[in-house]
Amino acid sequence: MDIRWAGFLAPFRWLLAAVDVGRHQPAVVLSAIATTVFVGFLPSLPQSLVALFGGQPVMALGPLTQALALVVALLISPVLRAGVFRIMDRAERGQPVAPPMLLEGFRDGSFGGLVLLTAMGFGLYALLFVAMMLVAAAVTDAGSLEALRAWAEQLMALQAQAEAGKPIPPEQFPAPPEGLGALAAVLFAFAPLWGFVMLGILWGLIGVALRGHAPVAALLQGLRAAFLNALPLLALVAVLFLPVMLVSSLLMLLFAGLAALFMLLGPVVGQLLTLALMLGIAVVVTAIFYGFVLAGWRATCDGGELPPATAEGSFAA
Repeated sequence: MDIRWAGFLAPFRWLLAAVDVGRHQPAVVLSAIATTVFVGFLPSLPQSLVALFGGQPVMALGPLTQALALVVALLISPVLRAGVFRIMDRAERGQPVAPPMLLEGFRDGSFGGLVLLTAMGFGLYALLFVAMMLVAAAVTDAGSLEALRAWAEQLMALQAQAEAGKPIPPEQFPAPPEGLGALAAVLFAFAPLWGFVMLGILWGLIGVALRGHAPVAALLQGLRAAFLNALPLLALVAVLFLPVMLVSSLLMLLFAGLAALFMLLGPVVGQLLTLALMLGIAVVVTAIFYGFVLAGWRATCDGGELPPATAEGSFAA
């Protein structure tokens, strides 16, 4: 379980490999990722269906949705993610894969380790959130915090007004309070830490799923590898930030145009098609992200390269 510095340009290679994630046995790989994305969406489905058919939000669904989301995130999604990484790894090695492999974690004895690692990851997120809030409180006085709270409530009220179909004149938008800049600086400063912790947890999950590592050791290895390779990862973000923002803006405009066309078919049909489009985009983005994470784990935590493949067309990482 030795970790490595992968090189300054390594994350760019991982991204190139990730864009081609569906090259090997794409039907099984992409269907596994689509299933994982859909299961993660399930807790919010009741509220979405209520809104879809024009109903009023049910207050009782809020706590139920949150509880269901926690159960899915802790007990189901870790197993599905592990299954996705196993399928991707085997497919890239030229080994046959099948959809039932997505559920291997429920029956091969790794379920406890995957859940424990995920729970420890949640604990890290909570500690990081507390640290961020303490720093925000240290750089922002009580009066500014109260102004920020009032400003946020005004924005939420305007959002509810817009969702009800009532137009909002520009002069009604509240001016940003003075403490907003300091709070934004704290959020910006902590953003890389959130990214490194998330990547380290995922690399730890792969270690448990593919190598049977103990959860604590796998998590520590993943975190060490993420922070050891922090500089190349930051360089990747810096280089791609503006292009990604531009492409995202164009895709959002395209998405809005397609959603408007779908609504011409009727409110319910239009919203169903829009929802399907959103899920499709989520599957593509998730597939690239999982490919990037797996390539990074190989380079920093595992052997770094795929062994000679048994199927024609396989490639080295």
